[in-house]
This record gives sequence, structure tokens and C-alpha cells, in this order.
Amino acid sequence: MPITQERRHTPVDSDTVSPDFEVKEVFRLKMDGPNIGPVVGVAFGCAWGVAGATALPRPWQTWAIGSSIGISVALIGALAVPHKQRDSATFRAHIYGVAVAFEVAAIFGAIWLLRQFALSQFSLPLIGFIVGLHFLGLWKATDLRVFLWSALAMCLVCGVAALLPGATESGNVDVRRVVTGLGTALVLWGAGVRTLVDRFT
Repeated sequence: MPITQERRHTPVDSDTVSPDFEVKEVFRLKMDGPNIGPVVGVAFGCAWGVAGATALPRPWQTWAIGSSIGISVALIGALAVPHKQRDSATFRAHIYGVAVAFEVAAIFGAIWLLRQFALSQFSLPLIGFIVGLHFLGLWKATDLRVFLWSALAMCLVCGVAALLPGATESGNVDVRRVVTGLGTALVLWGAGVRTLVDRFT
């Protein structure tokens, strides 16, 4: 008659957790914290940088596109490194949800209005201005002042860019698009750099 052995489950001591699990759990917790905003911002900074770079003359276009991608990848990699947080993260999802809803509705409404008045050449700076306003919601949702300064800087850059000449007025270079794209990218990258600096201060 075969002998069967009963398997007993012994409780796992909380101090003997797998190192791999600890690393994954720390990474998940830190990425759910205040760094997720700057990471997303830097990713969008890459898109804005490429959008502005494509309006440059051919010799500068490739260099600017490559730089936009390289800077964004480097910053995202640095921001994604797990670190010790001094304070618990604050994120009010309902406030940010309202900001995103406003952003989406305002962008669609603005594009429709510009088309109605044959002013589509101002689409990019106006979209950038609206995206900048949405960072006010992220500021209120996280209490991180870096998003307040990002909102003000983006609105300023896009407001100035709207006054600059476009492709039809300046020949081959769409100055309005270049300033909007690269200027907005610099603001978003700056927010990422500021987050990194705050880790060590």
C-alpha cells in the first residue's frame, strides 16, 4: 500500500521575501508615485520635439529629431530608476480626470473653430496652450509645483509662438511650428530634470 505524505504549508516569514519580488514591488510603488507625471511629460516632450524638428531645414531636421528622441529616452530612464521617496505620493484622480476631460473637449472644440474660420495654421500653438492649461489640473492633483511652472511656461511659449510667422510668411521654415514644438519639448524636459534635481535636495 503506497505511503502518502501530507504536505504542510508553513507560513512565510515576512523578512524572507524574494529579492526579485522586492525589486519589482519597489519599482511599482515608486512609479505609482510623483514620478509618473514627469515620465509621461517627457514622453510627450519627445513627440513635441519631433513635431517642431520636422519643420526645420533638412540639414538640421535629422539632428533635431535624433536629439529629441535621445534626450527623452535618457530622462525617462533616469526617472524610472527606483529611489527612496521622502514623502508619500499624493494623487487626486478625480481632479486630474476633470482636467483631462477639459483638455480633450477643448482641443476638439478649438480645432473645429479654427477650421470654421480657416485658421488651421494656428492649431499647433493652440493645442499646446490647452495642454499647458491641463497641467494646472495635474498640479492640483499632486501638489507638485513643477506642474504649475510647466503650465505657465507652456502657455507662454505657445502664446508667443502664435504671433510668429508660419511657413507661408517665412519661406521654407515654419517658425511658428518650430518654436511651439521645440519650446514645449524644452519645458517638459525641464520638468523632468527638475524632478531629478529634487531627489538630491
